[in-house]
Amino acid sequence: MFEQEITALANAIRGAVTKHKAENSVPMTRHVRIRKRDFTLMYQEDFAFANFPAERTEEDIWDLDDQMHFVDSVLVNLQEHKALVSALETDPKHAFPTDRFVRYVAFASSKGLTDARLQEIVKAFGHELDGLPISVGLTAFIAGLSIVESPLVISDSLTLRRPVPEDVAQYVTLDESGGFSFPKSETWFRVVGQLIFNVANTGVAQKKLLRTIGALRLFRVGAVAANRYSMEAQDSFLGPGVAVFGNPGLPGQRFYTLSTSDAASLKVFLHDIAPLTPDPFQPAAPAATEKEIAYMRYNEALFQDPPERAITSAVTALEALFLTNEPELRHRLAQRVSVFLRALGSHTDAPKTYDTVSKGYGIRSTFIHGGSLRPKDRPQADQLAPVLLEYARASVLAFLQIVTSKARLLTQLDRAMIDPAAVTELDGSLTPVVHK
Repeated sequence: MFEQEITALANAIRGAVTKHKAENSVPMTRHVRIRKRDFTLMYQEDFAFANFPAERTEEDIWDLDDQMHFVDSVLVNLQEHKALVSALETDPKHAFPTDRFVRYVAFASSKGLTDARLQEIVKAFGHELDGLPISVGLTAFIAGLSIVESPLVISDSLTLRRPVPEDVAQYVTLDESGGFSFPKSETWFRVVGQLIFNVANTGVAQKKLLRTIGALRLFRVGAVAANRYSMEAQDSFLGPGVAVFGNPGLPGQRFYTLSTSDAASLKVFLHDIAPLTPDPFQPAAPAATEKEIAYMRYNEALFQDPPERAITSAVTALEALFLTNEPELRHRLAQRVSVFLRALGSHTDAPKTYDTVSKGYGIRSTFIHGGSLRPKDRPQADQLAPVLLEYARASVLAFLQIVTSKARLLTQLDRAMIDPAAVTELDGSLTPVVHK
């Protein structure tokens, strides 16, 4: 909408900066950077990966104080700047990004700004002002899954690959006071995820990444996490151009492996399931649904050790889906889960499922009431934990796709145990479950 005014302003800024550098003794500052290995990034598949020595680079750049003075005294008084501001006056929220745009173009012009690059910047700013999608790239250090081939292209939005040395490099800027970098938490990872989203703002891109991670935990049982990721919208003036996010925490021990043969099914899975996961920016409300509670407890189970902790969280995830305030909880839970997974077709040996859930419930009851496993029972718990996690994964995934209410579904499950004709109604409720 404002492309003509934005183009005129960008050209005027470039011209003014070029003239300023030609006619004045522009003060320069020596910019020194040290490139070194970020040892807080721990590549689990090769702990000796990319242990390169520190490297120093130097560059003379336009002194920041002089640059800011020039922007404030010259550029903001350009007729082209006043014209654009006047055109945007109907929407006050545009005042701040216009100022950022001026500074951005000024700095780019000081280093040499081609016509092609100028047009890219103009187009990006215009898109943001009009609320059109912008390209946001994210680089995520992902634990909980590994890959056979690299790169593994899942979709236009997601590529998984092994790291390269630049992924684990950090840059420290030096001045007369020395250098400083903010301390980062230790981050373990197995693959690097490259994600690109065309979205209205960077917040939407961040939410899409977190929902992708949540969906990857449901594709198979794996403690998938992106405890550090960077987000870049190179030509964004309404949000941060580059931002790094990190969360402390050790990786879970459970992971799975992806290969080229998984790419097509995973692409469809992420497209369908990621939007169904709970909003990662909304804390669980007191009135959270059974699906949200089960999803949260399943996620907790993935990162729990020893096995009785994982079993307890997995069983409570199943309880959120299959129980109400009723007697004979252990028996009812084991019955309903076994019938549900048999009808779903993912675990057809109902007696085995019943027995596994019943044993898991016993471990859960012991642990939740302050008890602990006896040494002789630990091997059984080690075997039960991955099975119960799979039951929880399959159940949570199915419930995210089911539209039938929990109360109605539990009634169908109970009737299906005694009336073969009732199985048809249960099957109808499970029809929306495409991904298992």
